[in-house]
Formats: sequence, structure tokens, C-alpha cells
Amino acid sequence: MSEAIKVESYIEPSPTQHPPKRLVQEGGDDDGVSYAFFDRIEIGRYREGREAAGCLLITDPTVSSRHCILTQDQSGRCFARDVSRNGTRLDGRRLSPNLQTEIQVGQTLLIGRQLAFRLEGEQLRDSEVPTSEISKLTMKVEEVKTLTVLVGDIRDYTVLVQQAASSALQESVGRLFERLEKEVISLGGTIKEFQGDAAFAFWEENTSENHAISACEAALKLDRLARELAEVPGFWQVDGFPLKLDWALATGTVVMSGYGEGNVMGLSMVGEPVVLAFRIEKFANDKTGSIIACEATRELAFKDFKFYDLGEREVKGFDEPRRLYALTKKRRRLLGR
Repeated sequence: MSEAIKVESYIEPSPTQHPPKRLVQEGGDDDGVSYAFFDRIEIGRYREGREAAGCLLITDPTVSSRHCILTQDQSGRCFARDVSRNGTRLDGRRLSPNLQTEIQVGQTLLIGRQLAFRLEGEQLRDSEVPTSEISKLTMKVEEVKTLTVLVGDIRDYTVLVQQAASSALQESVGRLFERLEKEVISLGGTIKEFQGDAAFAFWEENTSENHAISACEAALKLDRLARELAEVPGFWQVDGFPLKLDWALATGTVVMSGYGEGNVMGLSMVGEPVVLAFRIEKFANDKTGSIIACEATRELAFKDFKFYDLGEREVKGFDEPRRLYALTKKRRRLLGR
């Protein structure tokens, strides 16, 4: 019998100068139970020994370790930010990943498979919002960056969705992405988001000596990690469909924009490397190898890594063919060179 889905732990934070807001559970055995917060409340998955003030922890395998963060600003407005694998819904609408979305009193958040929480508290009138607060909440930061994008995609995911048990697939994908996220961070990269069956990470010019080299090394290590996890009993619980990931690397210039309040900002990224990485990943197969790289990535990293020339390929959405390469392994450096 599966474990009941419920709130396992909540420690109310110390009061601040703000009037509290409350998340009130809707439905289930704990219908009507409320959880007060002042500046911030974080919703995530419970594990033994994990307890902290302001953390609402749930026993549900579809809830991410860090799932959703709600904040209340100086003016009393509340904002929800989804940082999960499986998404958070506000009045039935899926929130955009990692973007601040204002949540009004009376609206309901759906977390995981079953738990719903209604926001209650003093409703702020528009006339009460200081102009300085509005300008802060709509802040936009935009800059041009040179970086290398890494996309990892679960092979044959469309078939998996149609034929595999949805609960087993969802839980397996959640476990996989959680491990990949930890590895990306340890390798100096940034996870922008998870898009269903795909992980989207990047390495930028200001965070490493050569972002393409860092991304290539990460691709090889992540690919090896995925293969190792596929052999761990019970990790990938999708019978008849072995775990395989394909990867793509694309280097170039993008426009990065951040929206939000203070240091808590959503991130958008527009530029050719983003589109190219998602397109060329489709060329990976058992014959080419699991890691495909564009020409710009290869030019920056060929002294440190070995690439196999796949020739020019017609890439969907691009007028001209693109020369693609398979990243195979890291070169061995000779002593003294």
C-alpha cells in the first residue's frame, strides 16, 4: 500500500513586521489546516531529518526536494516561483518555471498529485501599493552573453509517455533530473530549466576560463552518470524501456533577461545556441554517439577533446546546413605540454 500523501512537517517562522499570510489546505484528511508565513514559505518533499522554519514538507514522490517558493514583499503582495520538476499549478494553470507569478488571496496552488492550498490573508488594494514597490517588482535586467548550452533529452520519450505507466515514468524522471541537477551544479554549470523530458543547462564566459571546455567535460560526465544510473536496480522503474539520454552542445551569443524582485529572478534566454542545441540533439543515435556538438563548440574545445566529424546536416529551422560533430572523449595531455 502506498504511503499517504500529506504535509509531514511545518515549523512556523518567527513573526516579522508583515501581517501573516496563510496557506490553507483544501480537501483530504487535513482539510482546513492552515500554515502561516510572513516573508517566505518554501514547499518541498519531506525526508527524514529535514526540518526548518518556513519549510512546508510533503510526503509525495512527485514533489521535488525544492518545489515552490512563495514570498511576501513589503507591500503585502505575494508571489509564487515554481522550481520543481513536475510543475506547480495556480487555479489550474501551470506556472512558468523559475518565474515570479503574483498570487492573489483566494487563489489555489496545486502541489504534486493531490495537495491543494488556498492563499488567505489581508488583501492589498492597488491604491495601497507604493510606486517604488511596483517598479521593483517589474525590474528587468538584460545583457548579451557568450555561452555554451547543453541539452540532455530522454530518448524515445514520446513512446514512453504513450506506453509506460505514467506514475512510474514521472517518478523515474524526477529522480533522474534531481541527480543531473546536482551534477551540473558541481561542474560549475547553471540549470535553466527542465522541459518535460529535457534538461537545459549552460556555462557562460564569466564563470569559467573556457565555457565550451567546461560544457564538454560536463556532457561526458553527465552521459556517464546517466549510463551508470540506468544500471542501478530500482532507479529507472519503467519496464521494457531502458534509460538512454542524448545530448547536444551549442556555443554562441544570447540575450539573457531576468525578471522579478531583488535577487529572486526568473530567467529568459533568446539566441541561436538555444534553438540549435534542441534541434541537433535529434541527430544523436547509437551510430553517431550520444553527444552532438556544433562547429563553434568544437572550435573552442578541440585541443582538449576528440570529436568525430559528422559532416553537414540540414537542421530544422535553419536556412543553411550546419556541420556537426560527435564528442567522443577527452584528450590525454602529455607531461610538460
